[in-house]
Amino acid sequence: MANTRRVRGTRNFITKPAFCPFCKGRMKIDYKDGSMLSRYISNQGKIVSRRRSRSCAKHQRSLAQAIKRARYLAMLPYAPTHIWKTGGVGLSRSTV
Repeated sequence: MANTRRVRGTRNFITKPAFCPFCKGRMKIDYKDGSMLSRYISNQGKIVSRRRSRSCAKHQRSLAQAIKRARYLAMLPYAPTHIWKTGGVGLSRSTV
């Protein structure tokens, strides 16, 4: 039961399996893919938690590293003020 988590749906706890979208092979983590990384940044410009991103510990670490690299290269914003000015995260300069 290591691959289950508890969900409060009713009075009794119902367990459902947790899955990592990166382990299932649907997505690859790449710091150059700003649109994919922007899904894992909150409205405040913070990296979302493992619970919200539904990724395993290994992929959460590499996801955080990719977001930090993309921020350093100015592909993603550091602060929420940049998000408000541009109207979104991960927009290219040609659309702004």
